Amino acid sequence: MNLVETAAKTLEQLEAELEVAFREGDLGEAALLAWESTARFPEKSSVARIYIKKILRDPYVAGVSLEDFQKNAKALREEGEPEELARLSALGLLRFPAERYLSLSLLEAAEKLSKKEWMQPVIEPLGQPEDDDVVLLNVVASLENVLGHYERAQQLFQKLLTKEPENETIIQNYSATLTGLERYQGAIELLENHLPRATKPREYVNRLLPLYRLAGFEAEHELDQLDKRLFAGCQTLEAARVHADLRLFLQDTPGVIFGLEQLLGHEWNPEAAFDLAEAELVSGNFTAGLKRYGVRFEAFPKLEWYKSSEKKYTGQHLNDEWLFVWGEQGIGDEIMFTMFLDVIVPRAKNAVIALDKRLIPAFETRHPRWRFVDRLDLPEDLPTFDYACPMGDLMTLFLPDLLEQGEAFDQPIINPDKSRFGQIGQLLANKTKPRIAISWRGGSDANGKIRSMELSNLMSGLPPETQVEIISLQYDEGHEQEVIAHGDRRVAFSGLNNRFDLEGVFALIKCCDAVITVDNAVAHFAAALGVPVAVLVPAAQTQYRWKNQSIQRLLFPSARLFIQSKPGDWSGSVEAAWRYAFETTDVKPSRS
Repeated sequence: MNLVETAAKTLEQLEAELEVAFREGDLGEAALLAWESTARFPEKSSVARIYIKKILRDPYVAGVSLEDFQKNAKALREEGEPEELARLSALGLLRFPAERYLSLSLLEAAEKLSKKEWMQPVIEPLGQPEDDDVVLLNVVASLENVLGHYERAQQLFQKLLTKEPENETIIQNYSATLTGLERYQGAIELLENHLPRATKPREYVNRLLPLYRLAGFEAEHELDQLDKRLFAGCQTLEAARVHADLRLFLQDTPGVIFGLEQLLGHEWNPEAAFDLAEAELVSGNFTAGLKRYGVRFEAFPKLEWYKSSEKKYTGQHLNDEWLFVWGEQGIGDEIMFTMFLDVIVPRAKNAVIALDKRLIPAFETRHPRWRFVDRLDLPEDLPTFDYACPMGDLMTLFLPDLLEQGEAFDQPIINPDKSRFGQIGQLLANKTKPRIAISWRGGSDANGKIRSMELSNLMSGLPPETQVEIISLQYDEGHEQEVIAHGDRRVAFSGLNNRFDLEGVFALIKCCDAVITVDNAVAHFAAALGVPVAVLVPAAQTQYRWKNQSIQRLLFPSARLFIQSKPGDWSGSVEAAWRYAFETTDVKPSRS
């Protein structure tokens, strides 16, 4: 495990947030705060114990069985939702203290959320592991590693590898221990040796990059030689997968396409087919890429939340027929696809659009004659639809013609609520120096880690004496503590709920001179609002929306891309992003 250092909350902070969460009826958040208070401060957490009694008396909580907690935790682990997993696991542990599966689930969330302070309080109630308890031994070894007890961790991992030499979690955690011992070559060999059998080779490659540099090697050369030595022929399905991932880190799109084509020649894999579609779009092969893009529902079945017997909409003009368009994927993708609603305005008089409810106010204003509904809570009074269309299909239907005709969407795509914009503008001080919003992480899965960075990495591109007003729009768990731990007084919190108060976030972005962000929802928000945005894009990412210039100009004309020149190295791109952000403001940065 390799956790980002953040400032742990004090008991006073936990109890204050606990009172607010309970008052607002957020039992999951209240349970997590109560669990942390009692787990980390067992002798002083009298307030939290009172709230635990109140939480456990709630009829819903009292009615959830252990089996239901475990089943829901498993689903959240599979879906990659660490924040919700932490809340659910903590709530379950209040009812079923030291329950093993829920404890391990909370540990998984702690790793992904960089919550080092949760780990020991979770592990201790489980007791000392037996010699054959591989799962718990791995957890204990990982904790020793996090605490910096590398010699002890090494002993445990060596023992574990004799029992399960192909266990990927053990291998990755052991590599972190070897890194802590500064045995970089050993860590490299461990990861490289297992790479041909890795289920998610991209994670291994991402771990190898800093190790190569620590060992004094040129990372790109090492990746290229590793590929040529073991994988370039793509003789097996596994070799083809690794080859495609290695070429991705090396920004070799033709190599990525070749590897994925070879992989699909060995065996059908819908996720690989979707990756190939994105790579084809990056390369400009729109015919093949858009045709293949429809495989996304086979690759990720949960995206296809709406299934019905209506006819499939194919872009024709409708008279009095009703069209249902339903949003899909994450909120950033939803904004991108919603741009294509402009194309069907003259084609469909009667339409119902199902969106993330946080986006409805903005798009109701842009398209007042249509009805917008919450995609997670469809009302019962909907009309009978004649045609239906997932929102991503609007892109596949209309993108080629838009590009061929040189069309551009009217900007901005969305505007903030006027009253919120006025309120936030009044709350902000008169602007005497550049005002720039920032965001530095975008997900906790393998791709999320590749496109994310630490706050210190982002701030490293800004000289410490530069006078600038910086507002954090980061929205994940633990970002407040990371800002506090970083200690740069120029970085302020937004004062908003950055995850749920999107009307406030839109208004705040509009009050900024520029936004600097990794490829996450904030990048889409800023671009849709028409605010200058510097988007930091990793080398190891096939994102056609950014990396195909024609698509980027059509969808996000206010965005400027800053792509890593070397995989895993943000230094040059963050410096360039800060320079660009200052160029966009009429208030020049000053030196203190």
